[in-house]
Amino acid sequence: MILTDLQLEGFRRFGAPVRLAGLGAGLNVLAAPNEAGKSTLLHALRAALTLRHSSKSQNVKDLASYGGSAPHVVLHFTWNGIECALEKRFLSKTCTRLTLGPDCFEGDEAEEKLRSLLGLAQATKGDAGLWPALLVGQGESFSLPVLNETGQASLRSCLAQGAESVTGGAAASSVLAKVRERLGTLQTASTNQPTGRYKKALEQEAQAQAQLATLEARKALLEEDLASLEQARRTLREQTNPERRVQDEGTLAALRAERDAVQQLEGEEKVARANAAFAETTCNTLEQDKQRRTENKAHQKDLLQKCATIQQALESLTPRVQAAQKQRDAAAQRRQNCEKAHEQARKQRMFAAQQAALLQKQHILAREQALLTRAEGAQVRLEQAQATLAALPVNDALMQSLQTAERACVQYQAQCEAQAPKLSFALLPDAAVKVKVAGAACPQQDLSLLQETQVEIEDIGTFTITPAQHDKAGLFEKWQAAKAALNTLLQQAGCQSMADATTRYAYYRQAQEAVLEARAAFLATLPEGTPAKGGAQAVENMRKQVAQLSADLAQASTLLAGPLQDAQQPAPPTPEAAAEVEEKTAFAAEQARQAERTAQVSYEAIQAQHQSMQASLREVEQAVAQTQREEEASLARRPEERLTADLLQARQALLVAKAAVEQCALKRAQARPLAMLESSIERHEQKLENARSNITQLTGDIREREARVRMAEGDGIDEQIAQASRVFERIRLEREGYERERAALDLLQKTLSAAEQEQTERYLAPLLRTMQPAFSSVFPGIVVSLDTQFKVPEITRKQTEAFSCLSDGTREQIAVLVRLGFAELLHAQHGTSLLVLDDALSFSDSQRLERVFDVLAEAATRFQILVLTCHAESFTALGGRRLSLTPIESLTELR
Repeated sequence: MILTDLQLEGFRRFGAPVRLAGLGAGLNVLAAPNEAGKSTLLHALRAALTLRHSSKSQNVKDLASYGGSAPHVVLHFTWNGIECALEKRFLSKTCTRLTLGPDCFEGDEAEEKLRSLLGLAQATKGDAGLWPALLVGQGESFSLPVLNETGQASLRSCLAQGAESVTGGAAASSVLAKVRERLGTLQTASTNQPTGRYKKALEQEAQAQAQLATLEARKALLEEDLASLEQARRTLREQTNPERRVQDEGTLAALRAERDAVQQLEGEEKVARANAAFAETTCNTLEQDKQRRTENKAHQKDLLQKCATIQQALESLTPRVQAAQKQRDAAAQRRQNCEKAHEQARKQRMFAAQQAALLQKQHILAREQALLTRAEGAQVRLEQAQATLAALPVNDALMQSLQTAERACVQYQAQCEAQAPKLSFALLPDAAVKVKVAGAACPQQDLSLLQETQVEIEDIGTFTITPAQHDKAGLFEKWQAAKAALNTLLQQAGCQSMADATTRYAYYRQAQEAVLEARAAFLATLPEGTPAKGGAQAVENMRKQVAQLSADLAQASTLLAGPLQDAQQPAPPTPEAAAEVEEKTAFAAEQARQAERTAQVSYEAIQAQHQSMQASLREVEQAVAQTQREEEASLARRPEERLTADLLQARQALLVAKAAVEQCALKRAQARPLAMLESSIERHEQKLENARSNITQLTGDIREREARVRMAEGDGIDEQIAQASRVFERIRLEREGYERERAALDLLQKTLSAAEQEQTERYLAPLLRTMQPAFSSVFPGIVVSLDTQFKVPEITRKQTEAFSCLSDGTREQIAVLVRLGFAELLHAQHGTSLLVLDDALSFSDSQRLERVFDVLAEAATRFQILVLTCHAESFTALGGRRLSLTPIESLTELR
């Protein structure tokens, strides 16, 4: 089966028509972002292949678009080379159309033909067989495919032919199916819990047992009521005995009388103890008063002695205080004298320093004035040199122009002479004086005739030679113009000739050098860092600085003149000598201050000691006065003779009170404790009250139990128990029969299943051989096993690992490879297959993912694989056809 086109509308997010473009044989990949509708495409494909158009199930209702339109899908595919098409509409205007080459089918006929084509002819209604394992939705790739009986049957039909003979034929399968069916009437298939008749028998047995237990409990309760009734009657007779009541009331009255006597005795004892306590308090008070008087006299004597001692110490300390005060005053006077001497020395040092500073300023002013004089002289010389240079007319520019004009004249003259005819003379020595050329003596060398020339020969005549012109006229004119320009420049320079100009230019160069030397000398007299063009400003600044220094010097001289006139003694010769004198006087002043502080500390210490003694004397005198006042107050309250008599009387009263207390305590010890009597009275009162309550309660209890006994005897409880026992026994036997049948069927099923498992492993070998290459490519060295449910319970690499213990990514990869094996088996048997993976392999690492890509690409050479993913970057390496979702105007319906 190869999908070639898929169109849909009304499916979930696809309210408008849309087409999956690019489908073809081999590997097809749709890479689109989340919520682009990839899962909706898979649901539409599932619905088209496995759901009936007339279905109203919730699965179909969930396919409706968000706008409420009915789901509609058109699918084009090839089946064994035959062009086919399928159209389905759900919920509203339902229909199914199927074309297989030239054949067309509609409605239920099309549904049955499609199910037959997909191998679902024997499947029950709504059963999709093996296709749910091949159309893998989002999130389903993490678990192994769960196949129902139809799906497993589809796989079995695809395995090696002869499976029926291997497993015992159809009869063996039928027996196992019947055993499972019969066992299914007694227990559930998944949890093996009781069901059907067996469960009903268990429930009936439990009900019968509960009913029997209830009846037996009622009988036990009846027997208990009879025993309790007899006990209650016996207790009631005892509680209503009049002699016992009279005896209990007499005992209670005797206890109350004894309690009253004990309470009276306790009152007498309290009075006696109070009298004894009062007598003891009075006696203690009088004794304490007498003791305080004795202690007061002794304390007063000690204070008077201490007062005399302090007075003697004060008398001996007073001269020391006076001496310390005199020493402190003398030290203070010495300190003042030393400080005055130090202040005078400090002023002398400051005066010497000011004098030194004044001399320093005078030196600085003289130096600056000398520098200014040098700078001004250098400035004058520079200005003179510059004036001389400015007076010379032949400067560099003019000299360059003269030299240029001279070179032009020489050049044009040479050109003219080169073209002019030559006049040569060969005269005798005496004849040369007779020949004149252009009015001048005859030259000894050849003469170039640049213009018309006259040759005059004495006594002979005059010859005029005119040279041929040709282009000489223009060249001659240029020569004359160059000579005129040269003469003009010479006139500007005030020179007669080029030699004169050269001489004057030499003077100009000498003047330039003189200016440079004067400028260098001028800059050398300026402060360092002065720019070349800032000389005048620097000289002006130096003048201002000299003026400021002169003003500062005058001001300092004025300030220093006052102290100098006021000084009564000559100043120290140098600042160093003045500083030395100040240092000595400062040291003497500091020693005087230290001596004053020492004297002050000594004075303060002895003064503090004197004041402390005076304070102690005042405290002792105040204490003596206080003791005398206390003694006088005590004697005023009670004279000494009266105190002695009252103390004797109080001691006698204390003895009498203690004797009374001892007598009361003796009587109290002979009687029972009051708390015990109160507890006994309370107990007897509670006993009488309980007896009255028990009589009332027993009377009601007896009536209630008598009524229950009469009712139970009327119901025939023994007959009911016998009947319930017979019912329970019958149901128990029925339940045991079901248990024996269940055990036998379970044993038979296990035996047949074990045999089937053994034989199934033989016919599973082709499927394992089909799956093993893919597993080995992704997991080198792996050994895969399948159970009878076509699941992978475990894998073996270096060790055996349960499937449930593997990582999420590994479980997903194994689940995809198992589904790929199912597709391979289906293709090997029927020549056609299809595998769709929606958002699978999300948890695979890059290396493992590359191996899975290789396996998928290799399998796609045999049957069609459709991969839907949102990880475009990761699945770029997969290759294959790139699909796209394209909106269309309407679906291409089958007609």
